[in-house]
Amino acid sequence: MRLFLLFILPAHLFLLSSCKKYQSADPSFFIRSGAVSVSTTSHEGTGSHKVTDLWLYVNGKYQGTYPNGNLMPIISNNQGVRINIFAGIKNNGISDTRIPYPFFDFLIIDTLVESGKTIDRAFSFKYKAATTFTWMENFDSPVGKSVVNDVTFDGVIDNATTEDSFENKSLSITLPAGGTAARVISSGDGFVLPTGTGNIYLELDYKCDTDFSIGLIGSDGIEVPAITLKQQSNWNKIYIQLSTAVNLLATTKANVYFKILKGSDGEAKHVFLDNIKLLYL
Repeated sequence: MRLFLLFILPAHLFLLSSCKKYQSADPSFFIRSGAVSVSTTSHEGTGSHKVTDLWLYVNGKYQGTYPNGNLMPIISNNQGVRINIFAGIKNNGISDTRIPYPFFDFLIIDTLVESGKTIDRAFSFKYKAATTFTWMENFDSPVGKSVVNDVTFDGVIDNATTEDSFENKSLSITLPAGGTAARVISSGDGFVLPTGTGNIYLELDYKCDTDFSIGLIGSDGIEVPAITLKQQSNWNKIYIQLSTAVNLLATTKANVYFKILKGSDGEAKHVFLDNIKLLYL
């Protein structure tokens, strides 16, 4: 008999606990995100973006991260709430490293909505005023304005104006079938970038029929790779964190490079770039 009582008691407590938890749900309303955009000034370049998630805080407390278009529950208990929404990205294009993008201001919503209601809302983000845009290039001016073809390699650069372009004109980098490598670098004697901060990024739109690498090259000519991007048949936006590469430089100035290596099939390779932004906080 004693053994039987020991068996039934935990199950009885479990049922009571589950019932109580179900009945004590907090009253909530819901926000469903509509279109997400980035609003820019003439000094900030394109509004092209890849904001994939919304990071939600209610009355200063983190409540969750939600993909664009999903319902976001707001626990309000039928009282006014302050909502902060941050724009989330895939850091370095990796799904498992989603973060709030540090260069966009968060949105603030003070509201009172009846529990159970759903409101649809579009969200438009802006760059923080403290953002430094070190380099921007959209390639709508003639090629050579801010990139150069490295003469020690075999590549050819040109403006893409056909179906291969993204917004107006784009940069086309070609490694001919007989070439070994093609490297394109930013022009000038290099950029001075801060060390000791994680907020140094390169934004760009790209597509390619081969893998290619992106990194920094110091005034000593030494390359510091940052990322290798895989073949991408459609235009894609990426946010590349350059902080580690900057801290590995042996010089105070650096240029950005884009490099294609010879493929195993021996065929010509192509990379298309647009809307480059090198920025830091």
